[in-house]
Amino acid sequence: MPRLIVKTKAIVMRSWRMGETSKLVTFYTEDYGKIKVTAKGARKPKSKFGAALELLSEVQAVFYFRDERDLQTLSECDLLRSFPTLATGLERLSFGSAACELIDRLTIEHESNKRLYGYLAGVLGALEEVGQGQLESLFWYFQLRLADALGYRPELNNCVSCRTGLEGDWLWFSAALGGGLCATCGPQAGSRIAGDSLKVLSHLQGLKAYCREAIPAIPARAAETRGLLRTFLEYHAGTQGRLKSLEFLEAISRKELVY
Repeated sequence: MPRLIVKTKAIVMRSWRMGETSKLVTFYTEDYGKIKVTAKGARKPKSKFGAALELLSEVQAVFYFRDERDLQTLSECDLLRSFPTLATGLERLSFGSAACELIDRLTIEHESNKRLYGYLAGVLGALEEVGQGQLESLFWYFQLRLADALGYRPELNNCVSCRTGLEGDWLWFSAALGGGLCATCGPQAGSRIAGDSLKVLSHLQGLKAYCREAIPAIPARAAETRGLLRTFLEYHAGTQGRLKSLEFLEAISRKELVY
């Protein structure tokens, strides 16, 4: 395939030093999915890229693209939108970083998914405006949309085994089977979860579009909901293992971080 010069919107997900003056950057792009690029001279004081390669920024990127290559060369990069409020609090920044890690770990390179790009850009903006008590519920909403866009939407309304409606104080959930289980089918195949916790996820999954007022405050039994989604996404991450950002967020929630 000949080398093409392409232009696309992108989110800066990861960045590393490369040599004395350059950077290696992972973008999630609107038109080409996950892309890794070299940004030559990006660490020079008067770099032409300026602040466009800061993490969690939305940019307009121009790069030389060859589908058979793992690493592309960045030519131009202009900042479209930054999310300064994310840097004002550890939790907001951590949820933004976790959203990027999930997409980085659960996608393959050069596979376009415009829905996924929209979800990532959307959650970064939403993290700036929701209340502190809504942050984790918003992140659950993003996780459910991510799963849907990647083709493994969990079933949260009917038992995945017998198809009866999921009702009752206690239910079950199986990552391997892909969703909730009723009180009859669950004990043999899933992990127990409060019915109210599953209802919160069902509500978030049913939202047609993001609306700040529709995102609930974090419920009392947040730990089991957090664990359910983490188990589900790590199951689909396969051999890539545990997701570090989710472990970090769980530590924050338990106030077990050591500074």
